[in-house]
Parts: sequence; structure tokens; C-alpha cells
Amino acid sequence: MDAMQWSTGVHALAMTLAKSMTTEELTQASLLFTQLGTTLATIAALQGIQQEGGTETVTEEVL
Repeated sequence: MDAMQWSTGVHALAMTLAKSMTTEELTQASLLFTQLGTTLATIAALQGIQQEGGTETVTEEVL
């Protein structure tokens, strides 16, 4: 999938969720997805740093 397809898919998912959720539910979901995205980005960055240094992956340490 290219960047435009990913973006379109994410937009379609957001619209689908928005049609079936209350404002409070949408707020909670957006906070959850923001935290999820930030956590995944942090793990990916730490893994990249650790791979450059030749150490173990962060997911093994977190779990």
C-alpha cells in the first residue's frame, strides 16, 4: 500500500467511527490511539538505537 492508500484508509476508518460513536467516545478513542502511536514510535526509535549499538531489542525488556 502506498502513502495515499494508507491515508485514505485511515480517513475512512475515522469517518466510520465518528458516525457510530458519541463525542465522549471519540475523545476517549483519540486519546487511546494517540498514546498507542506515541508508544509504538518510542519503541521503534529505541529499537533502532539499540540495533545501531548491537544491544537487545526493547520489546524483550518491556514485556
